[in-house]
Amino acid sequence: MSTIAEFYSRNLANEVAKGMTQKAATGGTVGRAPIGYLNVHKRDELGRDIPTVIPDPDRAALVRWAFEAYATGNYSTSMLHGELVDRGLTTVPTPKRPAKAPGLSTIQQMLSNPYYKGDVIFRGARYDGLHEPLVSAELWYRVQNVLTAHQVSGEKTQTHEHYLKGSVYCGDCGSRLMVTHAKNGKGIVYPYFICAGRHSKRTNCVRQAMPIEHIERQVEDYYRRVQIPEHIVTALRHMLVRQFDDLHAANKAERHTHAVERDRLRDERRSLLHAHHAGAVPLDLLKEEQDGIARRLAFLDAQIDAGQIEYDQAKAHLEDCLALAGDMHAIYMSIDDSLRRICNQAFFERIHVYEIENADRVEAEPGEPFDTLLDPAIHAAALAYEASAAAGEDVIPADVAC
Repeated sequence: MSTIAEFYSRNLANEVAKGMTQKAATGGTVGRAPIGYLNVHKRDELGRDIPTVIPDPDRAALVRWAFEAYATGNYSTSMLHGELVDRGLTTVPTPKRPAKAPGLSTIQQMLSNPYYKGDVIFRGARYDGLHEPLVSAELWYRVQNVLTAHQVSGEKTQTHEHYLKGSVYCGDCGSRLMVTHAKNGKGIVYPYFICAGRHSKRTNCVRQAMPIEHIERQVEDYYRRVQIPEHIVTALRHMLVRQFDDLHAANKAERHTHAVERDRLRDERRSLLHAHHAGAVPLDLLKEEQDGIARRLAFLDAQIDAGQIEYDQAKAHLEDCLALAGDMHAIYMSIDDSLRRICNQAFFERIHVYEIENADRVEAEPGEPFDTLLDPAIHAAALAYEASAAAGEDVIPADVAC
């Protein structure tokens, strides 16, 4: 009897799992809908009870606001949580549990849940849901970018947020700069950056507080200073494309060598098979030789196929980066705070704020590949290459690791 019960239980579990998978595949919601939605029952035209999901009239608007607010980059999840609680967001009451303020983890999960843009995720697979999306896909992805930016910048959910946090560092001691708010006697609040090393007494830094608005202007000015002039962008493009073409030509010769070896191995494999059928090669030796040939052929096929793909992708990536580097100041000045955070992290590893002759000055460590594209030595090499090419000289471009 125990064996029969075990079989029945296992079979029932399989049937339930199949039913849940089928429901998700047709766009249905598996389990309880997240905050902002209600699980309800409706009757169809035949009088059958149909479970469905509708936007919660008491909570859906607050959820939409939460996504819109977080997408600006001006909120941490803890700040957003506090604001939502103040606005009256609560969990859905049940017969056993009264409504209460949601926890911080609920808000964090909400922001990353693709259900709100209309997707149903079940066992790792994504399906188009039948429920009404509360936010657009574009807004949802903007929120994911902000979430990623907060994680990359090493920010925790602290009281004061700013798009430069996590990117700016003290030029004196190398510590991260943090935000503080000072209030004067009239109650006016002034935001400042302060050195985290000095604040925690981890370093001997004596750097004074820096007005945030002043540092914002310094960073904007730094983008203007390092933006690559159009004539240098053109010279870089010519030099780097020539280098890419030379590398591609060398790679093409290597691919030809691989193709010759591949054809030889295929002939060898056919010969082995013929020899086996003729009784000259035993089965165990045939299998051993075929396995070795198959592994080598797989490697050669991958190398041959990857060569052209990598070349095309690398050239497209180079063109994108050159376009960004040649217009970085205008781009930075035209975007909102949440995108400025992402922009800083895309261009720079760190932005250092130095005090030079009682004045703040910003210098940055560019990340790849902008560390190469923004290098004055590379600019000089590109201009020299351009001048030689204009004079009709066949020059070899500088070796640039880009």
